[in-house]
Amino acid sequence: MKMKKVLATSGIALLSLITLAACGSGSSKGGDSKGAKAADSLPEARFKADKETPSWQKDTDHAAKLKWYVNFDWYAQPGWGKDTVTKKIKDDMNIDVEFISGNDEKLNTMLAGGDLPDLMTFDKNLSASTEAPKFALPLNKLAEKYDPYFTEHAAKQESLKWFTLEDGNIYGYPSFSTTEKDYDDGNVVGDQVFIVRKDIYEAIGSPDMSTPEGFLAALKKAQEVTPKADDGSDMVAFGSTALDIANGGDGAYGGILQDFLNIAPTKDGKFNDRDTDAEYLTWLETFRKAYNEGFITNDQFSDNDNTMKEKLGQGRYFAYLHTNTKGLNEFMSDNNARNPEQTYIAVDGPKNSKGDNPTFSGGNIGGWTQTFITTSTKEPQKAMELLTYLASEYGTMVTTFGVEGETYNLVDGTVEYSKETEDLRNADIAKFDKTVGLGSYWFVSNDNYAIQMGQKPATSIRQMVEWAADKLAPRFEVEDIDPKSGSEARNLTKINTERVQALVALIQAGSEEEGKTIWDNYLASRDNNGWENILKYRNDKITENVEKLK
Repeated sequence: MKMKKVLATSGIALLSLITLAACGSGSSKGGDSKGAKAADSLPEARFKADKETPSWQKDTDHAAKLKWYVNFDWYAQPGWGKDTVTKKIKDDMNIDVEFISGNDEKLNTMLAGGDLPDLMTFDKNLSASTEAPKFALPLNKLAEKYDPYFTEHAAKQESLKWFTLEDGNIYGYPSFSTTEKDYDDGNVVGDQVFIVRKDIYEAIGSPDMSTPEGFLAALKKAQEVTPKADDGSDMVAFGSTALDIANGGDGAYGGILQDFLNIAPTKDGKFNDRDTDAEYLTWLETFRKAYNEGFITNDQFSDNDNTMKEKLGQGRYFAYLHTNTKGLNEFMSDNNARNPEQTYIAVDGPKNSKGDNPTFSGGNIGGWTQTFITTSTKEPQKAMELLTYLASEYGTMVTTFGVEGETYNLVDGTVEYSKETEDLRNADIAKFDKTVGLGSYWFVSNDNYAIQMGQKPATSIRQMVEWAADKLAPRFEVEDIDPKSGSEARNLTKINTERVQALVALIQAGSEEEGKTIWDNYLASRDNNGWENILKYRNDKITENVEKLK
């Protein structure tokens, strides 16, 4: 899926789960109500809307072309109607869509200018999402006027409630919003994993790597058994998700490791400072020892995420701690094609001293991005119908699986991809994206419904995803708990950057005492950057979230 390039950068916040927190969730007072006022003067609907029938089914005589801005430079679409998914949507709705991609600078310029495309999608952590009442039409009012099927059936009720602001309106709908019901129904997947190269792991006796001692011993044996990769380069005993040191990205050394160690993000209803937990400090010391033994190389602190995953595709790591399992598909496929005897598998990785299983988030109610219909649109009805289409179960089937009888068939109520589709997905993901387009139009789709209907990870990563399946739990109470603007946000950015720098320095320290001093100094330095105020902000948000979830 194309989103892998952004999801791979998670880890900037102190908790991995905070990175996926819901921005704009109920705390905004609505600001300037330009969007709400504009909704009061919308054109009349072309027909009487029916809450039991999606309006696009009645509106096929009206052709429209919409512009949709996606705030990610990497997002590319081959052209509307050129892949299987958009051909189907075009045929169903009599609609054309022009996608425009960009970055934060372009987004800010557009918002300042006021001449906006019909729809906009961007990371809900951006402060722009809190300004939505100034540039977006309320989706609830659009639905009431044009397409009540959206609020009645297509959208998730818990997600609507979560994103409803204090003015009573919802301006943006999320991607990948996972609710309590999704967890209860088992329609969630994990995205964190500890993997090893199977041939080496078995050659050293399939050891227990969940304890510091077992972890270090396995790395030593692996390097002795296989000192070189197939391309002649040195075998790296251990790697993990790339760091983004300049921007406070902790890779898998922060919240992901803490999740592996089953350290709870809250304690007695308050934010739990997991960076001070003894179990976490034990494993940081373990990584320091691994670095000093040559099991972790300096490339860990300089390579970007794509470079590290390319090395995985060449079988150059023995063990790897990772967040964003989906993003490994292409590289695992490359590795398996290169040498099927050197496939990677998930095994139990770092655990706490009690041997507890990890606890991961299987998705957050706030999801990842939000999609808005702007006040600039000249086609509010068609834009609302498109949003309903994509958020509905029907639209999710189209965007996730394609066309029944062509790309998939239903067998006992469960999707089975056609052989041609499955082969192409596993062999050439780039061509798959371009010609079929499954997973490329994720903006508001119901990913959990797709799981219920049989969505499975690609073969190359399926065992990894299945390994995490029984280790998932919701953590909605700690969503959207970080300040997004003002001095507290600036202080938190500084703290996060200094934190990652301290992590690197600790791991590279020559002694345990030196490493401990580095970390203690970092923890103490937070007090000079408004740490107490940040803690208060987080605890207030946790209280708000708990109330909202009742």
